[in-house]
Amino acid sequence: MTTKKRFPIFCIVLLVLGLCYAPMAYSAEDGKINWVEGYVSAIGYGAVAKGNMAQSKPLSRRAAIGDAYRNLLEIIKGVKVDSATTVENFMVTQDIIKTQIDGVVKGAAIHKEDYERQPDGSLMATVEMRVCISSCAGTTTIVQALNMGQNNDAPFVPQKRLQDTPVVNVPPPPKEYKIVYDASRPVTGIVVNLEGQVFERVLLPVVIAEEIGDSLVTIYSAKSVNPAVIRTHGIVRYADSVEQARKNPHLGNNVMIIPASRITKEKMIVVKGEVARLIKETTAHGNDYLSEAKVVISAQ
Repeated sequence: MTTKKRFPIFCIVLLVLGLCYAPMAYSAEDGKINWVEGYVSAIGYGAVAKGNMAQSKPLSRRAAIGDAYRNLLEIIKGVKVDSATTVENFMVTQDIIKTQIDGVVKGAAIHKEDYERQPDGSLMATVEMRVCISSCAGTTTIVQALNMGQNNDAPFVPQKRLQDTPVVNVPPPPKEYKIVYDASRPVTGIVVNLEGQVFERVLLPVVIAEEIGDSLVTIYSAKSVNPAVIRTHGIVRYADSVEQARKNPHLGNNVMIIPASRITKEKMIVVKGEVARLIKETTAHGNDYLSEAKVVISAQ
């Protein structure tokens, strides 16, 4: 008769403790897309064999930067342009876009770097590099590399535009649907509050209004924005909360807070018809804050 070998309890304890105190590693992606602060970042690593610091540091740094470039390019490829398109799709179909994205990556700024001797005497360099998504002084952004403003728009956008739609007799919204702003002063921008609804952040979001006649109406999309503004600033900013959104200096001092009623299967943000009426009123007489992309989408 054979007997089962028991794994010693103390070995299990040691294994668990070892995992708990092991150094934290970066994720497989080695980077992130930060929509709120408006950048894409990537981490790169480079190690060289044992040697003095003066010799090892530039070599390990060069290797880490090369690794960060590769990781940064992969992360940028995954940035969503709209609900159905990624940056990679643009790069595959347009050689000029691929060239310009490569240029953005090569122009990435080093945000942080660190050097650490390993137990075997080698030197490990860690470098974090960043690229701006839509607005950054002195460097090309992802939006600029994608030639945004050249008739870009998301699929499934309703053809009816707010400018061409009469919105005087829209149904009143439910009492709990509250639009907050100071009606005694000109509106300077809008915050669309998703109120916790799941929405994947994209470069070209689309906001539509329902309950206007028998069809949906586009409230906001890339076609609402001056092309020169798109190329310089993009069409949207993101925030994690309404309070955070209010602090965005681009919005001005009288922001209209609009609740989203739902998200469509095509990933468009839907608001009530009353919003269409108010936006049409408040953008009249030359106060077209939408054309200046004074829009923030808040998670809650």
